[in-house]
Amino acid sequence: MIDPENPGAVPNKAPQQPNGRLRPGRGAKIVHDAVKGRIRFRHRELTGRPGLALAVMESLRRCHDVKSVRASALTGSVLVEFGSAVTASQLAQAIDAIVNGHSASLALQLSLERSLSAAGASGSQAAGQAWHALSAAEASKQLGACLESGLAPEEAQRRIALYGRNEMQRLEARPLLAIFTEQTTSLPMILLAVSAGLSIATGAFGDAVVIVAAMLLNSMIATATERQAERTIVGLSNTALQPVPVLRGGRRRLIDPADLSPGDLVLLERGALVPADARLVKAADLTVNESALTGEALPVQKDAGLVLPADTPLPDRKNIVFRGTAVTGGSAAALVFATGRATEIGKLQQLLGMVRPPETPMQRQLDEVERELVAVNSVICACVFGIGLLHGNGLIATIRSAIALAVAALPEGLPAVATTALAIGVQQMRRRHVLVRKIGALETLGSIQVIGLDKTGTLTENQMAAVAVHAGSRYLVLRENRFVCEGNDPGEMIAGIVRRLFEVTALCSEAAIRLLPEGPEIEGTPTESALVSAALALGIDVAALRASAPIVKMAVRAEGRKRMSTLHETAGGGRKLCVKGDPVEVLSLCTHLLMPDGLAALDEASRAAILKANDRMAGQALRVLGVAAAEGERDPANESGLVWLGLVGLANPIRPSVVPALARLQRAGIRTVMITGDQSATAFAIAKDLRLNADGELVVLEAGRIAGLKPEVLAALVARPHVFARVSPVEKLNIVKALQAQGLIVAMTGDGINDGPALRAANVGIAMGGEGTDVAREAADIVLARDDLEGIIEAIRLGRSTYANMRKVLRYLTSTNTAETLIMLAAAVVNRGEPLTPMQLLWANIVGEVAPALALALEPPEPRVLDQPPHDPRAPILTSADFHKIVREGVVIGTMALGGYFLSLGAGERGAKSVAFHSLALSHFLQAISCRSETRGFTAEFCRPSSTKLYGGLAVSALLQAMAQFVPPLRRVLNLAPLASKELAAIAGSALGGAAVNDILSAIFRDSKTLRSQGLAGNP
Repeated sequence: MIDPENPGAVPNKAPQQPNGRLRPGRGAKIVHDAVKGRIRFRHRELTGRPGLALAVMESLRRCHDVKSVRASALTGSVLVEFGSAVTASQLAQAIDAIVNGHSASLALQLSLERSLSAAGASGSQAAGQAWHALSAAEASKQLGACLESGLAPEEAQRRIALYGRNEMQRLEARPLLAIFTEQTTSLPMILLAVSAGLSIATGAFGDAVVIVAAMLLNSMIATATERQAERTIVGLSNTALQPVPVLRGGRRRLIDPADLSPGDLVLLERGALVPADARLVKAADLTVNESALTGEALPVQKDAGLVLPADTPLPDRKNIVFRGTAVTGGSAAALVFATGRATEIGKLQQLLGMVRPPETPMQRQLDEVERELVAVNSVICACVFGIGLLHGNGLIATIRSAIALAVAALPEGLPAVATTALAIGVQQMRRRHVLVRKIGALETLGSIQVIGLDKTGTLTENQMAAVAVHAGSRYLVLRENRFVCEGNDPGEMIAGIVRRLFEVTALCSEAAIRLLPEGPEIEGTPTESALVSAALALGIDVAALRASAPIVKMAVRAEGRKRMSTLHETAGGGRKLCVKGDPVEVLSLCTHLLMPDGLAALDEASRAAILKANDRMAGQALRVLGVAAAEGERDPANESGLVWLGLVGLANPIRPSVVPALARLQRAGIRTVMITGDQSATAFAIAKDLRLNADGELVVLEAGRIAGLKPEVLAALVARPHVFARVSPVEKLNIVKALQAQGLIVAMTGDGINDGPALRAANVGIAMGGEGTDVAREAADIVLARDDLEGIIEAIRLGRSTYANMRKVLRYLTSTNTAETLIMLAAAVVNRGEPLTPMQLLWANIVGEVAPALALALEPPEPRVLDQPPHDPRAPILTSADFHKIVREGVVIGTMALGGYFLSLGAGERGAKSVAFHSLALSHFLQAISCRSETRGFTAEFCRPSSTKLYGGLAVSALLQAMAQFVPPLRRVLNLAPLASKELAAIAGSALGGAAVNDILSAIFRDSKTLRSQGLAGNP
């Protein structure tokens, strides 16, 4: 069993008393277990944390034999109904693991899988057996199956009833309630809810209604955005498996894959998806594409006769076929040993369910700012409450003053602004075919420092293509549908040999061509499809060629025979033998080779040159085939005296957009690493073509060197490599976590089942939607519908801009809230009434501030935003210098507005409140203009291009502010008085005076900072 934190270690079990109950502590404790199969736990960490309670419910429901789960954040209790395959101790460990973090939960899940497998709870009673280490006869004995007639129908039904149906959890949209709950659990939202409750308790029902409306607006915007993304991604889900042929009771039957059971004998043919994990019994030239599970790009040649060591890695189990992989060639019969969750894909899906993604950097930073503001303002609210009581004010009036101050202190508009800005960004990404599942992932992309790239399906096309040829003693590479020799035209004679070579591969092929209106469609193995595609690209009319030389006889690849031969009848009545296959084997059958000047004898020097070219192409991670032909009557099963035509190198081609995209990522200061299940040679060749190392040394690290390492050692080791090769899903997950342990923000791309856990654990998981699997899409935060990395570039640009703009928004909202807090605190200290009511403060913070703040959040990205390194995610979003500036600006704005209030008290308290209310509003508008620049103030706006969004937002806020004054119902709700010219002058003077003073102070502090830096620079 592998623990991702400490490979090889077995997680400690919780200490137990003799009766099986957990000892008292901070973990899950059993509070009631009198009813069999029903148990109630209590965990103190769940209290007051609805998001965590929801995570416990969702994670436990994925565990085998758990029937229902209910968790309460109010009481901290978890009620579980479960079957006999799970113990109370395992459930308690699972709850503790989910609460403590994904590392422990991952280890527990693996432990749970082992115990369930041993008990036969999922798939097969012997699901933990090393089936690749058994012969087919031994496997059938273990499973109680017959290799000649398969299971009897009655026995198959009994096993299905015992082990469950062969089904996987389908990709479904998150429940609407779950998405909505996530949006309502932030600290400001909770405090607003408390304020609403206190308002109701003190009779201020109007205030409570406005507070609740603000909460609902923010939550509904985020919920609608994420729900739309969920539905789109579910729409990309793969279709269900087709009926599978099975031998039951000696008869061949087509059954629903869900009705397979351990011991069934399935029949596999080319084009089929493997429906369950199975031990091969017979195989005829069987090749399987396992890239979705292992990351290996090339189809794997299977062999039923092999018996392998028990410790053989999953990608090397040549006698096993796995659920979810695709048969690309040949046929086979295989004995099912694992179904449903007991399959390798099922284990990965369960593993995925127990991995919890980390918080986004901005989410963490905004939470820190909110906690700091809440802590400071809680003290201020307590002081105001105490001062009010000391002044002899009534309890209800004092509570309302404290509520008003709490409302003033909290930037209520911040969640709505951040959510709306990200939602608009999500819609912009959607237009670029980038689907954002979780709204916070967009800003996290702007913070990423490392991006882990899965090779197959992400960097490459996940399909074979002919990319190189060695013919006529010349090495040629594919460039724009032409094979050229190191950038030069190879000449007509060499081009003629290449054409003859691909004519032979098009004839020696079982790939079928269908002519469609949009072009030819090729159906065949990846290798044969690539060869036919190359022939078509060279202008060969494959259909006409085959019609002129139909196949007479054929000899396919088989045990001990690594080549395919076809005998054709030509138009003149002659015969032509075409051969392709293993280069060494085909070359041994040749006596001549075709050169530009005609046939030449194949001497030892020529053979050595061909073998050297074969080694060169293999060293470039190409799959190499030898091609030969001969004229005359021959037996395709016993070839000799062939004419050598050349070598063809096949590769999984790099996507055209990838190389420039990676170059842009590197210019943006983002480290790019490839994490793949491929062999080191293949990974090295691809990484070299991608220039992952820029101009330095390319470092490749194999998974064998990291197996069993302690987390701290692995964290130090992952700092240098550009490529991690031959990694398993758990190792891929460990690499992501090791990078995160260095304090790095990590993105991970992938499309396969094996990528799921790493995608979930990464700060941002990016799935390829076009050809990706359901598991990858379910785990990811972002789905690229067109499998194009350019979408990531645009998302990073937008994410970085979002971070910079949120700094402007925070400065704007925090400085204006500081002004409001100062007004309320100062008035309470001198006992001069309440300058602003809670309703007026809510109006100012939500109606008046949101539109300008949103406009600041949508400021366009700076032109060179991608030419700078990402910001340090560990640094606070607002530094101490930022806070000093914010407090200074807030004090100035608040002092000026408070002065206007005190000066207007002679005209009555209601009129003075109106002056304070409008003074603050106008000050907010001028402060929004100042916040466009981090270094220049309000007056500098006259020297820079105007912002359509900002001035539009200010116009909207100004209109709403005017409505508050001139629409009678609103004026009554806000308790405003009519304004005379004296009050209007006080409002204008307070606002403009505050903006001017802040500009002067900013210039003084900026000049002082410049002088200090120059003085320091001049010191020796």
